[in-house]
Amino acid sequence: MKISAAVVLVATLFGSQMQTTRADEPPLFDINKSCKVDLQAYQGGGSPRGCLADEQSAKATLVAQWRRFGQGSRVRCTQMVSDGAGPPSYVELLTCLQMAKDVKGLPKD
Repeated sequence: MKISAAVVLVATLFGSQMQTTRADEPPLFDINKSCKVDLQAYQGGGSPRGCLADEQSAKATLVAQWRRFGQGSRVRCTQMVSDGAGPPSYVELLTCLQMAKDVKGLPKD
């Protein structure tokens, strides 16, 4: 089945519009998928319950603090954790945002 360029263009525009309208909220991730992949990759590194609790805690922190992070950092970090290398993680997103905020506070040489 061949997809026309117009269909791809409309889908791309619609998708980018959806991201723009949701920019004031953290993205939605499937934490069950993220934890499953993490636990398979790092056997012995934790329990499913612990992973889910960490993800839920990170999501709650993101919801509470989302607007405190700069828009550029939110966009970059969201893209980074959603790069397709694995399922995205709220823990990774929160860590990225906190690090970006810390770097901005460093003295300039």
